[in-house]
Amino acid sequence: MNIKCLNKKTTILFLVLFLKVFGQGDLSITEKDKEIQLKGNKKYIYQAKLNKGELLQLHLQQKNVDLQITAFSPDNDTLQQFDAPNGKNGLEIVELPIEKSGIYHFEVSPLIPKRFTGATRQKYIDNIDGSYIVSKYNILSPKEHILLQNKRKAQKDSVISWIKDESISLKSVTAETGLTDLMGLKAILKDVQIVGLGETSHGTKEIFEMKHRILEFLVKEMGFTIFAIEASHIGCKPINDYVLYGKGSSREALTAQGFWIWNTEEIIEMIEWMRDYNLSAPEHKKVKFIGIDTQMVALELAYDRVNNFVRKTKNDGLLRVKVDSLFHKLKNKPDRNDMSLQRQKLYTVLSYLVVNEVKLIHQTSKQEFKQVISDVKKIIQGVEVADRNFEKHIDFEIRDEYMAQTVLEILQKEKPGVKMVLWAHNTHISKNVETKISGKVRPLGSILKEYFAEKYYAIGFSTNQGSFRAMNYNAKEKKYDKNAVFTIPLAKEESLDWYFAQANKDIFFIDFIKLSPPNTITTFLNQERKAYRGGASWSLDYGILPAFDISPGKNFDGMIFIKETSHSILTPAGEKEVEKRVKNNAH
Repeated sequence: MNIKCLNKKTTILFLVLFLKVFGQGDLSITEKDKEIQLKGNKKYIYQAKLNKGELLQLHLQQKNVDLQITAFSPDNDTLQQFDAPNGKNGLEIVELPIEKSGIYHFEVSPLIPKRFTGATRQKYIDNIDGSYIVSKYNILSPKEHILLQNKRKAQKDSVISWIKDESISLKSVTAETGLTDLMGLKAILKDVQIVGLGETSHGTKEIFEMKHRILEFLVKEMGFTIFAIEASHIGCKPINDYVLYGKGSSREALTAQGFWIWNTEEIIEMIEWMRDYNLSAPEHKKVKFIGIDTQMVALELAYDRVNNFVRKTKNDGLLRVKVDSLFHKLKNKPDRNDMSLQRQKLYTVLSYLVVNEVKLIHQTSKQEFKQVISDVKKIIQGVEVADRNFEKHIDFEIRDEYMAQTVLEILQKEKPGVKMVLWAHNTHISKNVETKISGKVRPLGSILKEYFAEKYYAIGFSTNQGSFRAMNYNAKEKKYDKNAVFTIPLAKEESLDWYFAQANKDIFFIDFIKLSPPNTITTFLNQERKAYRGGASWSLDYGILPAFDISPGKNFDGMIFIKETSHSILTPAGEKEVEKRVKNNAH
C-alpha cells in the first residue's frame, strides 16, 4: 500500500492487483473493511491493473455521505459514473467489464448536487462529514466473468418467464368496461379486509384510472363499502356528503379537500361514478369517501366547529386559551420550524374538554362532544406533522402513524368486517416497516400489516415509460415555480420496471403471496431494484430520474404494471390551486 498526499483535499490510495504467471489474481488490499473518513470535497483514487475480459466488482458501504464513483480507462477517459439514488447511507455498487488491458483508476468523492452554486455549494461542502467502507473488492477472470454472465442470464430468463406465466393480463385501465378480466383477483382477495392501492407518483393518469376500475370491481364484486384516500380527513367530508346524499357538486367538494394532486379530471370521474352507484345501491352497500391524512390542509371546518363549541359552552374561565386567535394563526402560515407553543395550547384545549366531559355533554350533546374531540385531535396531528422541531425528536414517520390511527378509528365506527379500499402512494401502502418516507421508517401499510396480518393486502404500481405531473422545484431560486410534466424514458435494464416490461403485456396484475414461487423468484422479490417513484414535487434541475430502490416482495403483496402512462389532467380549480401554491412557494 502506497499512500501519497497530493494536497490537503486529495489523497491517492493505490490498490494494486499482483498477477501470478499463470494469470490467477492475488488481491492485496489492506484497506478492505476499514472505515475511511470523508470530509468536505476530499477524494480518494483507487488504482488497479486489469485485463481484457475481467470484471471488476467494488462495493462501498456509505455512512452519512452520498458517494459517487467515477471509473477512468487506461487512456484516462471517463468510462462510467456510479451513484445509486439511496441518499447518504447504503451500498454503492460498481461492476465494470474490462474491454482493454491496462491500469484503471476509480475516483471516490462526495456527490455534490449540480444545482448548488456559489455560497450554497460551499456550505454544502463544508457540512460533508461521513465515511465509507470498502466491503467488497473482487476481480473475476474472463472465464469466471463468462460463467457469471451465463448464470445471471439464466436467472433473468427464469424471472421473466415466471412474470409472463403467473401475471394476469388486464384489458384496460378504464372503469365501466366490464370486470371479467379482474375475476382472477377474487380468490386472492377473498379474505382481505383492506386493499391498499399504491401509485408511482401523485400525478399519473392511467394509474388513477386503474385504481378507479379496481374500486369498481371491489365494490360490485367483493362488497367493499369504504373508499379511503391520502387526503384531509376533515376536508373530504363534502365529498362524502356528495357521494352519499348528493349535497353540492363534485367539483366544489373535490376542491374543498385542499390537495391539488387530487383535483384532477380522473378523480372527478371516480367521484361521479360513486355518486351514480350510490343512487341505486341499498343502504348497506353504499360507498363512503373518507380522507385519512393529517396535514395542515383543509382544517377550516374543524376550526369552526371547535370555536363554536367553546363559545357555546360555559367554561367558567377554566379554559384560558383563546381558540379563535390560535386558529387564526394556524390558518395564516405559522413558523413551522417550531410550533411548540401552538401544540401546547392545543393540548390544553384537549385536556379541558376531556376533564369536563360530563358537563360539556350536558350543555350540548354526546354527538357534538365526540365530534369536537375528534376535531381537536386532527388539528393537533396536523400541527405535529408540520412542526419541524417536533419531527427532529422522533425516529418514525409520524404522519403515517396518524394515518394508520385514522384508518383504525374509521373501521371501529363501522360494523365488524367492513371492507376498505385505501388509496395512497406506493411508499405509504408498503407493508415493509423499513420503507422510508421523508427519511423516516414505519409506513402506514406496515402498521396495518401488524394489526390485520393477511387481511391487509398491499398492491403496488409500476410503469415502464411515460410522464407524470408534479410541482417543479427551481433549485437555483429555491422555490416552486410551476406545475410541470416530467418525462420518464424506457426503464433501465434490470430495474423492476424493466423486468415487468419483458412480459410483453400492456397491463397486468401479479400476486406475490399465494403463488408460492420457487427460490430463484423469492430471491428476486426480496432484492432491491430500481423503480420509478415520484411524489407531489420533483425538479427539472435535478438531472436524474425519480427512481428509487424497492423490494417488491417485501413492500407489496402484489403489483399492477402499466406499460405506458401519462400525466394526470388538472381541473380548472386544480389549476387555480397550483397558481396559489406557486405564489406561496408550496408544493
